Amino acid sequence: MIPTAEEFLKDLQFEYDETGEKTYFAIDVPQKLIEFAKLCCIEQAKVIYNNATVSNKAKFAGDINYQVDDDSILKAYDLSLIK
Repeated sequence: MIPTAEEFLKDLQFEYDETGEKTYFAIDVPQKLIEFAKLCCIEQAKVIYNNATVSNKAKFAGDINYQVDDDSILKAYDLSLIK
């Protein structure tokens, strides 16, 4: 299971500003976001692969016309899993 965005970013370097608020180094954030997006994409691909359904849409017995069910791919990954 992939970590939440907050869990993934916990090791970002930070500093404190003049008010004592924690601020993150901007240079680290884009790279960490790219890494997190890649993790999400890999997990999504696995779920889609495992949930894709194929059926034979041939019109005549003995013919083969395999087609992937579009909804089995397009609706395979619940976007609420990305947190």
